[in-house]
Amino acid sequence: MEKSVGLYDKNNSHLGFFFLFLYTIALFIRPQEWSYNPDPTPFARYFLMLAFLCFLASQRPKQWGYQSWFLLGMLFVIPVSGLWNGWLGGGVFAAIDFFIYGLLPFFMYASLVNSPSKQNWIFFLFTLTCVIMLHHGFSQRANPQGIGWSGVSLIQDTRIRYVGIFNDPNDMSMFFLMNLPILFYLRSNSNNFIMRFFYLALVVGLLYGIYMANSRGALIGLIFMCLAYCFFQFGTVKAALISLITLPLTFVAMSLFREISTDEASAYGRIEAWYEGVQMFKSSPLFGVGMNQFIELHRRTAHNSYVLIFAELGVIGYTLWFATIVLTMLMLLKVINVDREKYKVKLENNKSLQKNLMLAKCYFYSMVGFMATSFFLSRSYIVFLYIFLGLSYAVYTQVREEIPEVRVTEDPKAVGKIILLAPLSMLIMYMIIIILL
Repeated sequence: MEKSVGLYDKNNSHLGFFFLFLYTIALFIRPQEWSYNPDPTPFARYFLMLAFLCFLASQRPKQWGYQSWFLLGMLFVIPVSGLWNGWLGGGVFAAIDFFIYGLLPFFMYASLVNSPSKQNWIFFLFTLTCVIMLHHGFSQRANPQGIGWSGVSLIQDTRIRYVGIFNDPNDMSMFFLMNLPILFYLRSNSNNFIMRFFYLALVVGLLYGIYMANSRGALIGLIFMCLAYCFFQFGTVKAALISLITLPLTFVAMSLFREISTDEASAYGRIEAWYEGVQMFKSSPLFGVGMNQFIELHRRTAHNSYVLIFAELGVIGYTLWFATIVLTMLMLLKVINVDREKYKVKLENNKSLQKNLMLAKCYFYSMVGFMATSFFLSRSYIVFLYIFLGLSYAVYTQVREEIPEVRVTEDPKAVGKIILLAPLSMLIMYMIIIILL
């Protein structure tokens, strides 16, 4: 039973983390959907609510930063956008979905996963999820009818997929991509040869999984992730040189996927969808056309997370969403760039701090992968984005306790600049669309 604590006492809700652990299993591994069920029990939602209740009862402190305010702002913008477009009921239901799949997961992971050991438990589930999804994909490829052991079949005859939130190959590929840095982190922290080999083999497996899912967006994300690694590891000049040397390999990799070209019919359809998104934004610049309304007003989805947000939620919703992601990445960057010589003694005596600095780099690369991939996919509201943001913020808050200088990212002026950067990014997006048309 959770012990009673005072308002200002520190206390970890172990029961809350236990239910969050079960939520992670139900959300990602989804054993409840391994056999056909037309009306599956929403176990993930129940576990999340139980974790939330335990969190409210005994978790101290409750992490609440700028990102929480931004996401709370989005929660209010969504029904206002619905009302603005004459569909308040739809806006309210969309806001409830965002609370369950956006704000609440961010809040829970940011507060309850508050140590490297708890991060490792979540990583264990992420790794297990990847292994199961890969095995499922192989079973689909091995079956003459393309049906995996869960009963889910290949899509477009060749592309592997999983159940639930990973029913789309692009979502599964994005998750594979964002877990690559995690596997390298786990490998670097393992002294067991067998486990180090396993993590490396799984990296190869995930790359092959992205290939079997045939996701162009994930391929682009992988390229940007590699570029980011080269930049931080070798500097600008060497990174540019490495990029030039590996350019032929990049073209070979692209040729193995569906063709990536603005002349391709499907690619032009994406650009056309982006243009339609701009027109929707122009018709309602403040609050957009309403969450989940893009596909109702256009024959296909936006195929771009940035376009989707400013088309559906306008400049206000887009600014809040954009600021949440960019501020989190800047926080991670500040942690990565901590002067290790200055804090050498503290780092030598604090293994958790060492791991948190490594985790910050791990999550930064994962977010680079998401930002690049989401340029070609409509994944503005996908739940694991907010989970990764919450895990990233959890790392930042732990480092902040030991190294207060990282708080500079929370300076109101710095946050104000990020907010002003959002409209500029919209202008850049508009210019890209005009050039490509």
